[in-house]
Amino acid sequence: MKKKVGLIDTGTSNIKSVFYALKLFDVEVLNINSNTDKQIDFMVVPGIGSFKTVMEKLKKKELDKYIIKNIALNIPSLFICVGMQILFTKSYEFGQTHGLNIFKGDVIKLPNYSKKKKLNIPFIGWNKLDYKKDCRIFKKNDDNFFYFTHSYYVNPENKKIISTYTNYFGFKYCATISYNKIYASQFHPEKSGEVGLKIYDNFLNHK
Repeated sequence: MKKKVGLIDTGTSNIKSVFYALKLFDVEVLNINSNTDKQIDFMVVPGIGSFKTVMEKLKKKELDKYIIKNIALNIPSLFICVGMQILFTKSYEFGQTHGLNIFKGDVIKLPNYSKKKKLNIPFIGWNKLDYKKDCRIFKKNDDNFFYFTHSYYVNPENKKIISTYTNYFGFKYCATISYNKIYASQFHPEKSGEVGLKIYDNFLNHK
């Protein structure tokens, strides 16, 4: 029997890109757009859009409760881009908005300057990872460049959950986190070619 992946429809995300990436593997992908009792083996929360809008849409459909419920059940879960950001306490994007508060920390705008160099905000493009700790899905590999598109980044209070950093012309910030069976990336694996698909492969082979 195929493993079931619950793909959370935030109403703002590039859900089709993530859906097609997941369908490359031997899994059944379920589109989750409301709080449900459907049992799943994996959960994926994709992300495009503002923190504020995503949280509003999740709460309207009680998907926030669904996400928290599956985290409590220790379901292997992957959070992407703004999906990663909503795991934290609050964001300052378009005012102050509270997140799921799974992890303590804030979501802050990237700086305009780093070491006297002007930074383009949002950052859109490829960047490499600096590995901090071993992680079963964010593993070191020869092709180390991933596709980012964002204006805000997470600043976890507990630095031990950070798996990798990235460096944007001298400004170093968190690129991925891992804790128990929760994994999250600021970049988009589904837009990162073969190296991104390897992350999905590692995740879906989670034991």
